[in-house]
Amino acid sequence: MRLLFFNRSFHPDVEATGQLLTELCEDLTAQGHDVTVVVGRPYNMDRFGSWWPVKREQLGRVRILRAYNPRLDKRFLIRRAVNLLTYFCFSFVAGFLARRADVVVVLTDPPVLGLVAVFFARLYRAKLIFSIKDVHPEIGVVLGKIKNRAMIKLLDVCTQGTLARADRVAVLGEDMRRRVLARGYRHDDRIRVTPDWVDTTLVCPQPGSNAFRQQQGLDRLFVVMFSGNLGLSQGLDQVLDVAVSLRDRGDIRFVFIGEGAAKADLVERARREGLQNVMFLPYQPKENLSESLGAADVHLVTLRRGLAGLIVPSKVYGIMAVGGPFIAAVEECSDVARIVREENCGVRVEPDDPAQLAEAIRWAVRHPDELRMMGQHGRQAAVTRFDRRIAVTRFQTMLGELAATERGRGRKA
Repeated sequence: MRLLFFNRSFHPDVEATGQLLTELCEDLTAQGHDVTVVVGRPYNMDRFGSWWPVKREQLGRVRILRAYNPRLDKRFLIRRAVNLLTYFCFSFVAGFLARRADVVVVLTDPPVLGLVAVFFARLYRAKLIFSIKDVHPEIGVVLGKIKNRAMIKLLDVCTQGTLARADRVAVLGEDMRRRVLARGYRHDDRIRVTPDWVDTTLVCPQPGSNAFRQQQGLDRLFVVMFSGNLGLSQGLDQVLDVAVSLRDRGDIRFVFIGEGAAKADLVERARREGLQNVMFLPYQPKENLSESLGAADVHLVTLRRGLAGLIVPSKVYGIMAVGGPFIAAVEECSDVARIVREENCGVRVEPDDPAQLAEAIRWAVRHPDELRMMGQHGRQAAVTRFDRRIAVTRFQTMLGELAATERGRGRKA
């Protein structure tokens, strides 16, 4: 089949959504599909390298149409809007340069991108898959980032319009399915739960001493790690609250790995309060992920209250793949909480509650054998439920459903 994807983030971006989409497209081409992606400028690209706002690239057999967008500071709503709207406009131009598609797939970065995908699905008479990674505008409202009623209405219209025209809606978990249905969506039969994934052949437990721990001076310390997007939705101030309360514990070190909109404020607060038990590191190369994730004694998976089902943290699958136990500061109704219950691979505490989180960390320090067992359970679940090959098979099944529907329609005609 000829597939056309729309999403801002793609290789070489280090964001989880971009990395996962890259893996999916590579695997689909390996299965014989013709894949084109319309993507944005990666954040590590200093110069766009073209006077024309759409640049052609190639990644293996995946054709890339890279649309220009500026890289203004995402902490400011107006600048973030300029970034995304610029990509919206130039991705529309890029769509005309793509080959005629059988299936158009759109992700939710940025949320207005669905309108472009709807247009090209109609133009090419293609099926439309709406792959929801974040539910808008609810996320912005819960975080207090979007207060303008006109903006809220615009994002709601974009989401509802894309939902109404989608032949399949892919969601990350049952909690997200409930969120979509709560919006008044009446086609539950079109929704498919397709969780994010991890390549368990590349991200795996590392026996013996950990070089990353040694390089960062973490030997003989109990390492509490948050690795991933340091964004506003994670509520990471609570982790610094815990670091303050445990600053007299010389054996515990809090390690943040990654980038994001909240990082600058977190670094400044840690400096201001003189937190010697906290360290910040940049994103680690993908090929070193097993070592960096494996350096933790326990991981943190956090999500602010009210966001369950609006976001599903994909970081949990990498943690499980390396056999890492984790403390999940999430709501009980979330998919991460369900994984903790079903697989016994972590501990859940209430979100936005530093006292509970601190007590869970103290418990973890005292119970290394229990943590080791949780890590083994998590690794087994990653291999059997959340592996890359399983995810690609799910997507292939969805494509097969659409192809069968089209063949049935042809016979009736």
